[in-house]
Amino acid sequence: MKRLAIPMGAASLAVLFAAGATQASVGHKPLPSSLVKMTPDKIAERIEVRDDPLEDHVLFSTKPVFRKGGFTDGVAVHDGFIKASKSRDGAGVSWRITYDLTYFGARRDVTHINVGSADGLLKIAPTAVRRWSDECGDATVTCGQHMTVEFEAPEKVIRDIAAAYRPGDPTPWRVRFKDDHGEGLTVGLAPAEVAALVNTVDSWKR
Repeated sequence: MKRLAIPMGAASLAVLFAAGATQASVGHKPLPSSLVKMTPDKIAERIEVRDDPLEDHVLFSTKPVFRKGGFTDGVAVHDGFIKASKSRDGAGVSWRITYDLTYFGARRDVTHINVGSADGLLKIAPTAVRRWSDECGDATVTCGQHMTVEFEAPEKVIRDIAAAYRPGDPTPWRVRFKDDHGEGLTVGLAPAEVAALVNTVDSWKR
């Protein structure tokens, strides 16, 4: 029987799947040690900046910061990163978080995202949920299902996460994708990475 090879890659995330009563314990999985050792200043050196004079905004991305494969409880994460778009006219900054996932079996859905903040729990609607499947000619093979989830995070939440950075602390800032049946996919953002992005955006004067 053919086997589907899953490419593994992740950026700046501790990723874990949880459902029902198991969410609390699984959601405390620490960040990768190699990421914990990185300071915001070191991470900032890897942040991608696109300053195109023909665009009305400057784009910042953490995609190049950290890449490590992740596969937990049937969910593989190929990428996870944050983009910030800073307007040249001073109108402000938008913050978008993106995850690329692969799983097998029944179709998963994301109808809202639960995000913690200093003011309590926020529920955010996804900006986009895109799905596609592998083309499997052999009917005996279970084909991989792919899903990209994007959502806009309020600036207050982004700055709360950045402020939570403590050197050497492996605790992630948890974010949970939810469906209408109560199941969820929990990911942990690294406060050091978010702090690096915030500092880079704030200091950009061009």
